[in-house]
Amino acid sequence: MTNSTYQAIVCEKIGSISSLQLRTLERKLLSTENIRIKVKACGINFPDKLMVEGKYQFKPELPFVPGLEVSGIISETLNTDKSFKVGTKVMCQLRFGGYSEEVIVNKENVYLMPSNFSFEEAACFRVASQTAYVALVERGNICSQDFVLILGAAGGVGLAAVQLANALGAKVIAVSSSQEKQKICEHMGAHYSLSYESLKEKIDDITLGKGIDIIYDPVGGEYFNKALKCIKWGGKYLIIGFAAGNIPSIPINIPLIKGISILGVRAGEYFRRFPEKKSYSIKKLFDIAEKHSIKPYIYSKLNLNEAVKGLKMLEERKVIGRIILSPKDQ
Repeated sequence: MTNSTYQAIVCEKIGSISSLQLRTLERKLLSTENIRIKVKACGINFPDKLMVEGKYQFKPELPFVPGLEVSGIISETLNTDKSFKVGTKVMCQLRFGGYSEEVIVNKENVYLMPSNFSFEEAACFRVASQTAYVALVERGNICSQDFVLILGAAGGVGLAAVQLANALGAKVIAVSSSQEKQKICEHMGAHYSLSYESLKEKIDDITLGKGIDIIYDPVGGEYFNKALKCIKWGGKYLIIGFAAGNIPSIPINIPLIKGISILGVRAGEYFRRFPEKKSYSIKKLFDIAEKHSIKPYIYSKLNLNEAVKGLKMLEERKVIGRIILSPKDQ
């Protein structure tokens, strides 16, 4: 390693995403359990924004580098595992630290990059697709021919759910806010692609009045109540997040009367609590992705120093699919 420093986007105070700064940091020494990766691409995720604002469940100590997932090339390792030699293309998920020219990660969190993935695709696959998998498979027990309603379907976690639910044989109903987004949802595997207007009437027509088996909701806000009216008796409502900015509430008698389950989904926390399920689930997800050619939809690729711009695009709900950050020399 010739350079003693690298650049990264640093959060030095909790608050506005506009306060993020590109800083030069001192390179750290490597231990035998860790691997140094030269970052080729980093995915932007909604929790990155929430962490900077102090609104996320996990709160890193200041200062910290945002970023949950990266892809790149192993640049240094003291590990004897031949799968992780210098020069190997890999992808990994982090709790934070990805908006950087390099990362140091534990070997247990490093996976070989699928040969048919670009660095950009690999950098934004794990978080969204893993969330979709834990939600639909582990928590939702999705079955073939289930009607699955996906809110915010044109976003990163939304499109991942569209693709996965379709691959698993469900009848996918994608909901998004514009015709452009609806067309992309159809292209990515949705059987029906709708707007939020008159949602209950549209769902009744599609399901012949039976209602939705599983609702996948990363949006919250006013859309929660609209979607809740569409659920069938005994259905499952999966809470992924609150991209709309408002956390909705529900009269507890509604789950009682309709016999429904409201299930919270935090994929990272799920695997921290059930580590024995992690390797199998991720392998299964990769197998499904390869069999059904599931890949993220890349909306925009920005330079690392444009991180604030990317987060603001996400905040303004302008993004279809995923935004990627790449260091300048990539």
